[in-house]
Amino acid sequence: MKKVVVITGASSGIGYDTALLLAQKGYTVYGLSRSKITQDLILSMQVDVTQVEQVKTAFSDIYKQEQQIDIVINNAGMGISGSVEHSSIKDIDDILDVNFKGLFYVSQTALPYLRMSKGKLINVGSVAGTLSIPFQAFYSASKAAVQSFSDALSIEVKPMGIQVCTVLPGDIKTGFTKNRRKNIFESELYIKRVEQSIGVMEKDEQNGMSSSHAAKVFLKLVYKRRMPLVKTIVFKYKVFVFLEKILPKRFVVWIIGLLYGFNK
Repeated sequence: MKKVVVITGASSGIGYDTALLLAQKGYTVYGLSRSKITQDLILSMQVDVTQVEQVKTAFSDIYKQEQQIDIVINNAGMGISGSVEHSSIKDIDDILDVNFKGLFYVSQTALPYLRMSKGKLINVGSVAGTLSIPFQAFYSASKAAVQSFSDALSIEVKPMGIQVCTVLPGDIKTGFTKNRRKNIFESELYIKRVEQSIGVMEKDEQNGMSSSHAAKVFLKLVYKRRMPLVKTIVFKYKVFVFLEKILPKRFVVWIIGLLYGFNK
């Protein structure tokens, strides 16, 4: 019997390439996204993860059709850049609604189904959740919340046979860069530094690993009998995450400042 996978944010980037790869490997894959997915191998469902009733209906419909849900990948996300001082409440609400609350809605809804299948929940965080990035404060905060949430949840559901893993992508070349929302109300105090920081980050992203290569990491996790609690994508970021654990915090923050051109 084919295993059933549900992936959010599956209309582009890592979500799309992961959904396509799993479908090509013989999995039944449902892609949940606000826009319709036209790839025939992916069963498209138009769902906004910030709308809990839409999420519940989607999972109910999938289970009625398939009688099982084995793997859920929480990939839907968004980015917002800008200074903390000039961030709007709406921007903060929007990013937390998608990156954290939406992930919670999907996870909570999925648990009864995953309990039956003793399945896997894979939540997409970010290296930026471990290494906080200037002018990406709320993105970093939302992704740090994902990892804390996933760690706690893994303990809660382990006796039920459910595995939870947080994936931390580094620089991946996707449409996420183009779609990042930018604060247009920056003052002269910040504007040059914001532009410099975002420029460095976007250059790194566009020179980063392809989303199709990142999809292979998700495939390995799906195959793996026992997933790790955390999986970092891109070797140099594995090193950065390791060093963050052993070096003084002040030194780590200083290094991040150097990388983004501010400690001069």
